[in-house]
Amino acid sequence: MKCFMFNQLKLYVNDELAPAESKGLEQHVENCPQCQKHLQEWVEGMQEVDFSDIPDALVPDTFTDEVMDKLSDAVPPRSTRKHSSRTRRQRGWDIVKKTGLVVAGLTALVVTGTVVSPTFANYVNSLFQMEENSDKGMKNAVYKGLVQKLEQKATDQGITVEAKELLADSMRIAVIYDLYDESGKKIEDHRLEAKLIDSNGKDWLEEQGNGWKSYGQFFITERYLNEIFESPEATPDQLTLYLEQTEIAGKTGKWSLEIPIDMKKAKEATKTVVFQNAAFQSPQGLGIELKNIEFSPSATRIMLDTISPKSAYLDVERTSILYDKKNPRGGHITEKERDPAFSGENMMYEITNEKGEVVAAWDLKSLDDGINKKQNILRTPRTEEEAEEGPKGDVLNWWHTFSPIKGEQKLKLELQKIYEKKLASPKFDLVPTELDKKGATFKDESTGSTFTFSSYAWKPGNGEDLGEAVMTIEGTLGKGIVENQDWFVKDENGKAYSATVITESIRDKDGQVQIKGEISIPLLKQELKKLTVSYATYMVEHDVKWEVPFEIK
Repeated sequence: MKCFMFNQLKLYVNDELAPAESKGLEQHVENCPQCQKHLQEWVEGMQEVDFSDIPDALVPDTFTDEVMDKLSDAVPPRSTRKHSSRTRRQRGWDIVKKTGLVVAGLTALVVTGTVVSPTFANYVNSLFQMEENSDKGMKNAVYKGLVQKLEQKATDQGITVEAKELLADSMRIAVIYDLYDESGKKIEDHRLEAKLIDSNGKDWLEEQGNGWKSYGQFFITERYLNEIFESPEATPDQLTLYLEQTEIAGKTGKWSLEIPIDMKKAKEATKTVVFQNAAFQSPQGLGIELKNIEFSPSATRIMLDTISPKSAYLDVERTSILYDKKNPRGGHITEKERDPAFSGENMMYEITNEKGEVVAAWDLKSLDDGINKKQNILRTPRTEEEAEEGPKGDVLNWWHTFSPIKGEQKLKLELQKIYEKKLASPKFDLVPTELDKKGATFKDESTGSTFTFSSYAWKPGNGEDLGEAVMTIEGTLGKGIVENQDWFVKDENGKAYSATVITESIRDKDGQVQIKGEISIPLLKQELKKLTVSYATYMVEHDVKWEVPFEIK
């Protein structure tokens, strides 16, 4: 049976109802699942639909989150909104706004005779919602009510720091602010200094380094709390963020903002799944233990431990570029470093729902886009803690952070790959100037990888800038190898130079990785006549299978 109000909705969009009838329709939509369903479809399509043909449908539990996600993409930035006469589309927005999308489960307020959802209005007008550099988690935190407007300014020396909005989530805190001179011009080149003080006067940023990097249309500065507090429960209920500057754009002054932060609501909105004895031992010797998964409005965080045997370390001779007083323009240095063969970052797993859909996926972060499977990852400043010695090897704690996984649902973590770093020592002898005539192809017998170098170009230095050599590199990596790392070259005298390889990768029909790109050798005082190309390590993938089901309640 169809809702008798369908035709009324069409008249409402056409602005053909009297004020009393419009208000009555708005109240009806608050309690009508079929009309709500149509509103969802209308917002998604943003086009005229025949109301008379809408079938009966029940509203799913995830309806609210889905609609708000769509609005995240549909609402235009403030700077591009136009104020013109009412159109069919604007009337549709009117009912969406006046009912607060109805299904949000929010209390509507009657203001000057019009029903308006305060949370929906905040969602639409939030700078976190409009800012193109905001991630999905920030936008979801707005919808969940974890963002508040700020009206704080500090002006000195003709420069103003203005705090506009605060996001306080159990995973992170973030501030949108503006910084401009007397003419209103933004000051891009700056770095905020901050303190995060609890009720006992302790500065939690003191040991972390308090300079916050900023980005965005205004500026967004954020700090992930996983590097400060071990859990939401360990986070103080009350914190105060102090943004204090003594120098901006070469001017000395005092700019100080004090922002109180109530963490109680954020902590209450976070759900945690705790695992007991969820452990896996890979055939390669790496142990993995899943500890917790935390679900907050702005992020999902997976906490796990890895146990690496003491034998699983490599002594890598790595050539890199060093900038110091002796080498202000940069110099090539070679040092030995001890690297783990395995890492909590060097694995691949998926989180799937009951339909088999992938809602999040972790993969080796250095893999090219053509072959990695990562999905919805939020890059945090730090993902691991220092190793502790255990009876079976070195234990490291890892945090993997994703965009928020929302709603009550059954999920499954499926570990599919473990990546292992191995030592390499190939030698490809080249005469660079001959590569334009004929490419040089080599096979690394130890790994089964094949490489072709061609299209050599020399870019001489200019003034204080040093020269750079660039070549094209193509290759087919050996079976199971996904990347080669730590490239370097040596000249005819054995001097080593750091090399940068930037490639695009794909898999062929046999599953082997094909690479194509450039290898560059920067900071050269003169052109190299002969050189030997090599790489110190390579990464091998191992297929594994481990599944851990869990549920968000």
